[in-house]
Amino acid sequence: MSIPPFSSLPIDKSGPPYNAWGLYGPQDEKGRLNLIKPENVKRGKETIKEGVAVNLNLPLDFLPVHASRAPLEHEIKCSGHSNDDILKFNTQGSTQWDGFRHYPYQNWPEEGKFTFYGGMDISEASDSSIKKYGVHNYAQKPITSTAHLLDIPLYLSKHNLPPIDAFSNSNPISLSTLKSCAEEFNVDVQPGDILLVRTGFTEAILSKSVEEREGLKRRKEGNLSCGVEASEEMWAWHWDKGISAVASDCPSYESWPAPSGQLSCHQIFLAGWGLPIGELFDLRELSKKCQEYNRWTFFFTSVGLNVPGGIATPPNAQAIF
Repeated sequence: MSIPPFSSLPIDKSGPPYNAWGLYGPQDEKGRLNLIKPENVKRGKETIKEGVAVNLNLPLDFLPVHASRAPLEHEIKCSGHSNDDILKFNTQGSTQWDGFRHYPYQNWPEEGKFTFYGGMDISEASDSSIKKYGVHNYAQKPITSTAHLLDIPLYLSKHNLPPIDAFSNSNPISLSTLKSCAEEFNVDVQPGDILLVRTGFTEAILSKSVEEREGLKRRKEGNLSCGVEASEEMWAWHWDKGISAVASDCPSYESWPAPSGQLSCHQIFLAGWGLPIGELFDLRELSKKCQEYNRWTFFFTSVGLNVPGGIATPPNAQAIF
């Protein structure tokens, strides 16, 4: 299907700003993943030259960056002749895809109301007996397409520009920087493609001691982190490019928290468009391989947990060259 222009939003005129509700039909649960066509997968396959697979996932026992999220609990249960694993973890404690039931439009249609993709309200989204819009959709149709890396630290370094402050939201990555980075590394995003944005957050957080990381989580000013800017021009670019999913190495893809009282990428992407947001992806080795092979486009595949009605999921993602 052709993508209507950003200027045509909202699709549902009775819904919240910039929504695309109903664009893919009344029963849709896949959102922008509908834009991934066989051509995207086949074009990604053509980028496989070296036969090298790159892991994009941090360990599940990665210490969560949000104070409210508990770390992994791992128990090995021995029956005497064999072992089982028992895992208890927050699906957003480490590398993750946010599902459509994770983050709603805030205070819409009125103060104190919270509305998710397709108009689902907070009571429905919080009910585990309701399966609609769950992350099982990310597993039953694996997120597989051509993908691109915009390596912002590499771009900034090449141009002798100041590095990103990983633990601040005061200087978000602008659209002009994204576009300049794409041009620098010959990235041509097509409808249905996946976009990965590296900020250097992984290296920054892993350079901190456990005590320092705990201190960052409990700062009086909040859990600040870097990311792309939340702006109308940023949303328009993502929409008109036909990007099917986004991911970054930082905690929120966008600079977080978004300015108070303003719309965020989380509201527009997840609740408005059904655009999966990947967070805390491990892009370190990917960056090295892109530089080694001198190309920033590759085959991407991800199969999340097949949990009906799930809120988020580890992506089990890889890039293949």
